[in-house]
Amino acid sequence: MDQRSPADRHAVLMWEQRNGCFLPEDFKNFYLTTDGFKLTWNVKMDNGPTPVGKLYINRVSQLTRIAGNVASSHVNPTLLDLEADSDNEDEATGLEKPSFDSRCKIYEMDPCDGYGRVCLVFRENKTGYIDSQELFDGKHTSELIRFGGNDPKTEVWFLDRSLRWHFLAESFMAYFRLMLMHLGLPQWQYGITDIGLSQQAQQWFNIYAPTRLELDRELLMGNGSEGQNKMPVLNLDVNKVFNKGKTDKKKPPAQTSQNQASFNKKKPIVSSAKTLATTTSTRNITASSSQISTKGTK
Repeated sequence: MDQRSPADRHAVLMWEQRNGCFLPEDFKNFYLTTDGFKLTWNVKMDNGPTPVGKLYINRVSQLTRIAGNVASSHVNPTLLDLEADSDNEDEATGLEKPSFDSRCKIYEMDPCDGYGRVCLVFRENKTGYIDSQELFDGKHTSELIRFGGNDPKTEVWFLDRSLRWHFLAESFMAYFRLMLMHLGLPQWQYGITDIGLSQQAQQWFNIYAPTRLELDRELLMGNGSEGQNKMPVLNLDVNKVFNKGKTDKKKPPAQTSQNQASFNKKKPIVSSAKTLATTTSTRNITASSSQISTKGTK
């Protein structure tokens, strides 16, 4: 784990002024605690340590905007040209997908080693306010008002390599918890999308986070059955997590009245072999005595 010092407050304020939007409070407090985050863990194999997990958040200086900076032209096409024919609504949640035009501001939080991008998305939200002590010049003030002022509307989305958007969390802290629960396993973001994990990534999950994999599958199945216009709720089954491997002992089936009656019914007494032999010999002796007495009388 990289030991990082807190970000300078002045650097955070300069980022907000340069980009014309305020960072959400949870994300700002995170940067004032540590300037980014990087934790990697390995597995010891026969040929040496093999890197597996990676939990990563960009530094404040690396929180760069995706698209929206270069004017579109026939010579320099932008990402906005590629999303013209795409759907505007997320299939799983029913939320409006981020747009590369001026309606959204999109910033990269995690480059994901090239298999996608985790992005912080600012949406237009004019219901916020601005503290008079934090006013910038007129240009930046209008931008701050348009994107919520001190109360910005932000979400965390995952952009895959085919430029499809997938909703991850409604706030930075919710995403950070989600990242911790998935242990930073390879391509874990795909596990909560309709694309799914690759075979190699699924093997790592089966070894180190089988319960998390099962919960993600239940989440996807729930979203598909309940329909759209619902944000995913990550319900954590405590029994599955903390009582792993323990199963409830099955109680013996209660005896019915019919079974109880048959049980209480008296069974016929079976004489032992010894008793039968004794009875038979006694009868033979009695018969012999009767024969002898009969002969004497004659």
